[in-house]
Parts: sequence; structure tokens; C-alpha cells
Amino acid sequence: MDKIYILKKNKLISGPYSLQTVKDRGLYNNDMIWYEGLNDWTPAEQLEDFEGSIKSSSKIPKSIFEKVFGFLK
Repeated sequence: MDKIYILKKNKLISGPYSLQTVKDRGLYNNDMIWYEGLNDWTPAEQLEDFEGSIKSSSKIPKSIFEKVFGFLK
């Protein structure tokens, strides 16, 4: 049976997704993944399923919301 992935990007949780859908959405090194069998949210960069699919988060331009409310993280 295929895994069903839940994605957590900057505190926003979305899913369920297939493996290919998660890869197509674009993953960054600070994105978290959960699927049945994992004890807790895990950084995508630590999961074999996503090797070679992760971009550095330092290249992501900040939105106006992040610039104004970034201190809430």
C-alpha cells in the first residue's frame, strides 16, 4: 500500500498527498512530513523518499506577512 503524506510548511498543514504530489509541490529543507508509521513530524530532508527533491529554504523570498509577523515563529 502506498504511503499517504501530510505536509507542514511554516505551520500550515495540508494533505493528504501521494509521494509524487508532495514532490511536485516543491519541498524545502524546513518543511516537515508525517505519515502513518512516523512517531512525529520529521524534516523532509531526513526522509529517504525525498532525497534529491529538497531546495534550500534560504532562497525563498519572504512574503509581506513573514516580514511583518516573522517574530511570531
